[in-house]
Amino acid sequence: MSVDTEHRRLCHALFDAIEQGDIDAVDDCYAADMTMWVNVGRAEITREENLAALARGRDLHRRRTYNDRIIDTFDDGFVVQYTVHVVAHDGTTVPLPACLVAEVRDAKITKLFEYLDSGKFSPRGRA
Repeated sequence: MSVDTEHRRLCHALFDAIEQGDIDAVDDCYAADMTMWVNVGRAEITREENLAALARGRDLHRRRTYNDRIIDTFDDGFVVQYTVHVVAHDGTTVPLPACLVAEVRDAKITKLFEYLDSGKFSPRGRA
């Protein structure tokens, strides 16, 4: 199997698991020392912190889908552009354009960098 195919499968496995709320399947995509950085919070978090946040997020929304995935691969990772559609319990849908850069080693994600449309978030300290 080519590196391109492996990275595409890993990318889809990650997003499909998140959509399904399958935290164990998400964990299967990660290396033990995986870290993640998100532009909105500008802080790096550990694999355990990421998995805990995903588990908490399952109950916050009725559904989350990661649509229009455009994946580009490179030797040690992939970049995916997508739109996450969050459906609240009241039926309200909010689309959020995003981009995720993943570093991959031995078929596991070692580092994630997520770039969200920061215009969708209020500045810190403001209501």
